[in-house]
Amino acid sequence: MKKNMSIREMWHYIIFQTKGYRTIKAAIILGALTAAAVPYGNNLFYAGVLDCLVLAKYDTAVRIVVWMVIVTLVLKLAAKGCERIVNHYCKPCADEIKKRTAQKAFSMEYGMIDQKETLEAFRRVRAGEIGMGGVERQLLAIYAFFQELAGIILACGFVLVLFARTDRAKESMTVSLFLPALMILIFVLVMVLSNYFSQKEGAFRVETQLKNEQVNTLSAYLLNLINRETYVKDIRLFGLKDYLYKKTEGFRTVGRMYTECGCYSGKCQALPTFAAQMFAAVTYICIAAKAIAGSITIGEVTMYAGAVITMVAGVQRLLGKYQEINYMNEYLGTYEEFITRPNMHYDGTLPIEKRDDNEYLLELSHVSFRYPGTAQDILKDVSMTFRIGEKLALVGRNGAGKTTLIKLLCRLYEPTEGEIRLNGINIAKYDYEEYVRIFSVVFQDFHLYDFPLDENVASGEQVDGERLQRALKLAGIWERVQELPQKQRTLLGHENGQGVLLSGGEAQKVAIARALYKDAPFIILDEPTAALDPLAEAEIYENFNTLIQNKTAIYISHRMSSCKFCDRIVVLGDGRILEEGSHETLLANRGTYCELYSAQEAYYKK
Repeated sequence: MKKNMSIREMWHYIIFQTKGYRTIKAAIILGALTAAAVPYGNNLFYAGVLDCLVLAKYDTAVRIVVWMVIVTLVLKLAAKGCERIVNHYCKPCADEIKKRTAQKAFSMEYGMIDQKETLEAFRRVRAGEIGMGGVERQLLAIYAFFQELAGIILACGFVLVLFARTDRAKESMTVSLFLPALMILIFVLVMVLSNYFSQKEGAFRVETQLKNEQVNTLSAYLLNLINRETYVKDIRLFGLKDYLYKKTEGFRTVGRMYTECGCYSGKCQALPTFAAQMFAAVTYICIAAKAIAGSITIGEVTMYAGAVITMVAGVQRLLGKYQEINYMNEYLGTYEEFITRPNMHYDGTLPIEKRDDNEYLLELSHVSFRYPGTAQDILKDVSMTFRIGEKLALVGRNGAGKTTLIKLLCRLYEPTEGEIRLNGINIAKYDYEEYVRIFSVVFQDFHLYDFPLDENVASGEQVDGERLQRALKLAGIWERVQELPQKQRTLLGHENGQGVLLSGGEAQKVAIARALYKDAPFIILDEPTAALDPLAEAEIYENFNTLIQNKTAIYISHRMSSCKFCDRIVVLGDGRILEEGSHETLLANRGTYCELYSAQEAYYKK
């Protein structure tokens, strides 16, 4: 469990989370003080009014009442105003946290995001937030904590004054020493018991939430299954309806868990509450004895009694709020740790030379790579050059390292050994944003977004109409786009409105169009025709040179027949380059490529 937050850490947490919203800090301080001062201010005025009434000073009592109304009104208005400010800014602060998290995700190492531990941490936070809220709720809880803390500090001042109001000539030893000592002793007991049982209650709540987290994760997943049209066919054809219904039965355990949590909470509060009542009884006896001895007035009896009892209740609320904050911090700490992680190791500054002739030479020099936290190299001492304007195919069995090599070229990963150079300079020295602009990539697991089709292709809201039309035509999807309800402005998907669903082949053509629209000097296609029918695939291959034009193309495929269109073929196996050459040369060598090609050729001849 995450370490408990100190008061200082809470304040630094507020400063960190509300960066850019200076008003909220002043509102928290002023709001805590004014909200806490209202009951104690009223007690002070009530005491004055009661004493005036006892002494028949009615004019003075009226003036005190007027001042009480004015002061109470000012304090309440200030407290309410500060509360509104805090509530108003907490939501934007929560949104700002999400924005900063996204910015951090874009600036940190891709390998860190891709790690199982990071993905699991975010899954836990998402599931945990369903049950305990997010940054917004935590900020409000800390604000409530500071309110209770301010109230206790004011109450301590009243208690100190009470103990100082001692007339030794009139008070007995019991009144002046024993009863105050007993009050202090019982108050310490209340503090100890409240803290002990609050910790036990908090630990039980975390345990309950950890159990509920699994239910939250499952419920979110099942809702996604039910609401996504992607899964409807399998659910119906494989008769999964009853199976999924049975999975939802686990949701019933949530009510039982929280009922048990409520019962346990009641048990934890019983003993501290009893001790608090004992403290109240001793307090009333002590105050009454002081009043009888003449150390305090009748009006001050109500003032001190109210202050002390309010303090005890405030202590219990404070400890409960403290446990709530740490309970939430168990999950939200994952976000904080993520945001404070270092950025990319190699965030270079050199600009990329703008060349109309696309004369960019890319080289791998003795490159090896292993994924973080593993001991096995995926790529082993790979050296190769991507010639300018060349159409190159990367082939090999699954796990040969083809996609990993592409991710290294795109700086999604950094080589474990060796270096990658662009025009003779290590790519780590280039400005990252400029470097990735020279690549247009279609990965096998590409994604389209539930935004208008033209924005998907242009990767933004600024769309060049002629350039869009050209890319869609080259990708062979222009005619289909003209059939859509709003043509190229048609919304895709259902998550952002009533859009249309493209078939797998159509979506893949749009992804190819997106790569062509970018018009980068390097085109990388990772299985770009996997979802296309044979005729569409043949059309893509026949127009391959037109699609690529004078750009350098890197093409990954498991279909050996598609490699005929490439100038050079590189065969990877076990992380190494096994052979390279043209289609005819590799067939004549009768090596791995010939074996793969012959196996597929035999399959198509059957």
